[in-house]
Amino acid sequence: MHGVLPWVRNNVRVQATLDTDGYTVLRQAVAPERLRAALRMLNLAIRRYGLTAEEIAECQAATFFPHLRWEPEVWGVLPPAAGEVLGMADGDEWAEPQLLLRFPDEDQPWPLQSHIDEAPPWAEGRRYKGIVGVALTPAGPEDGTPFVWAGSHRGPVDTAPQPVPLEAGDAIVMDPALEHSGSLNLGPSTRFAIYFRLLTPA
Repeated sequence: MHGVLPWVRNNVRVQATLDTDGYTVLRQAVAPERLRAALRMLNLAIRRYGLTAEEIAECQAATFFPHLRWEPEVWGVLPPAAGEVLGMADGDEWAEPQLLLRFPDEDQPWPLQSHIDEAPPWAEGRRYKGIVGVALTPAGPEDGTPFVWAGSHRGPVDTAPQPVPLEAGDAIVMDPALEHSGSLNLGPSTRFAIYFRLLTPA
């Protein structure tokens, strides 16, 4: 369907960008029918279970619908080449996916605050090897695009954070030490994404 994708043909460039900047973007990494299946599952979950304002605020900092994280529709959007890009080896393991919904926000002052993702307590000392965030819907300037501090995985930087606009089906691959941040969704609709994190062996 997609033929040979540009980021597969130019894997050397992908790896160089990931090493230098701490992130790279895999364009059109997920087939449309897989995006549709995941979006339908999540929207059906909203209809079946509902979400209060308090639940939305709490889940934005963790995950929505944790009982759905191992469903095939979720894992269907993990790009086939993600493991190769991150150098997945024997003993590495994908952690529980994070289902992210960003409902429209109030227009308000909201300075970006960088953070890095920490491995969960159940990982028992294992560390993240890489992060893969898949956009199920567009994440443009007004939709709550992710921001990164390029090069921060190598140490402190004095550069300004930069937005990483994503189209539906794009995937951002990040070094686990890269500082990053979400942003306000000032668009008219909910932004959907799923994040996968690769764990090193025990």
